Amino acid sequence: MNEKHHASLKQYVNDMIALERVIINAIEVQAEDDRVKAISGLGTILEQAGQASKSRLELLKELSTREGGSVGATVKEGITAVTGTLTGIYGKMREHPVSRMVRDDIIAFDVASVSYGMLFTLGLCIGHEECAALAGHGITETPPLIMALTNLLPGIVASELAADAPLVNPAAVQLAGVRIRDAWSHI
Repeated sequence: MNEKHHASLKQYVNDMIALERVIINAIEVQAEDDRVKAISGLGTILEQAGQASKSRLELLKELSTREGGSVGATVKEGITAVTGTLTGIYGKMREHPVSRMVRDDIIAFDVASVSYGMLFTLGLCIGHEECAALAGHGITETPPLIMALTNLLPGIVASELAADAPLVNPAAVQLAGVRIRDAWSHI
């Protein structure tokens, strides 16, 4: 393998290790939050997301080690900005309503999905089948999590608002859900 390609592989894998660590840490904190536990289905989605992230993280670490990388040691400036932003968002998580936590999870999984797409492309371009296969799992596993969380979000927002005062439009959850799903289905 070309030296520059090998360096790119190590860098991309280490970026993903850093990103998965941020996601796992956030999900573990959220899973302990009583407000999260009180929302039907959210705990299950986060548990599945956490397990999938942990599994991918272990595979990424193994790949990094086999490729001679120091696991998670070198993190590119771009991914540092993203993981730093996510860490900052997640660091204030207990101060925020659950709706904002879920929004931040959706953003994190979207970043992971895009990043796995990049890693998949790199793996294919340089002929690294193991890398492409691992990234392929990330590509496949993250969109359903994004959609599951997106589907819960209108209900969570409405519930938080209803705790403050009666809702003017109780049908808003269904209307918002339909509009969001329609928007994604037209892509």
